[in-house]
Amino acid sequence: MDLASDARLGARPLAERVSIMRHEIDRLAARLSALSPDRLDQPAIGDWTVREVVAHMAVVPEFYTDGVVRGAAGDTGGAGHPTAAGTGRGEIAAEGIRKGAVALARKSDDVIGRFRRSAEALADALSGDEADLGYPCFHPGGLVPANRFLVLFLKELGLHEWDMFEALEPPCVMSRWGADAAFQALEEEIASGSLRWVTDPGRSPGAVTIRVTTTGAVVGERDLILEPDKTRLVAVDEGRTVDGRLRVDAADFTLGCSGRLDLAAAVADGRAEGDLDVVRVLAGRLTGM
Repeated sequence: MDLASDARLGARPLAERVSIMRHEIDRLAARLSALSPDRLDQPAIGDWTVREVVAHMAVVPEFYTDGVVRGAAGDTGGAGHPTAAGTGRGEIAAEGIRKGAVALARKSDDVIGRFRRSAEALADALSGDEADLGYPCFHPGGLVPANRFLVLFLKELGLHEWDMFEALEPPCVMSRWGADAAFQALEEEIASGSLRWVTDPGRSPGAVTIRVTTTGAVVGERDLILEPDKTRLVAVDEGRTVDGRLRVDAADFTLGCSGRLDLAAAVADGRAEGDLDVVRVLAGRLTGM
């Protein structure tokens, strides 16, 4: 596995992607295990403790693995989940997600161990032939091909590592694979990584197109199209009218789309470059995840 290669996550064979996932699980588990118990109880970014974030990261792969196993048997109904596939959004799911994390953090004395075990179980479930893992599985954000749970989980690892260590040991640099996965989820509109999950067009209903140039983990240009009822990240079309531009590190872009970084403020203070008025339209409709 050539981790130094510039190849993006999605361009690599499934076996290599699973190896990257296992590498990231091991790396983050070791980083967390080095924290003293009192640091686990310190605040993370947002209204969470570090321990609660770890608890959430333990529950997520259990939910994904259950979806993969049920999907393999043809069950895409969500096993009694209160939200139908494709109807969930980040701000709707937030309260339930938080309650589950708090409950586990309070009752478990080994949230890091549970995180490692559940994450490794998901990696095991996703190990196999790519063609055999294309079947649909339940997620409240939409039906997901089984192999795309790897993308969603690496996105979770990247964002939540930043949540914890931006608070504990700032500044935290989001992992390359987390940023790559989070960007891929935005591009492919994958469930809880999609722009539909993290935006509310009604909060900022303007219609603009932003030419986004990203650097860092994902280098290139995309068009971010804000329509009255939806937001899309698509390939550049030179014939398309562009209302403004944004040049930003790919990790910062995903942090912005997930509600962790104010992209308009980033432009204003020079962390990113762009046309502030149109970026404000985007920032206004982001609700986070």
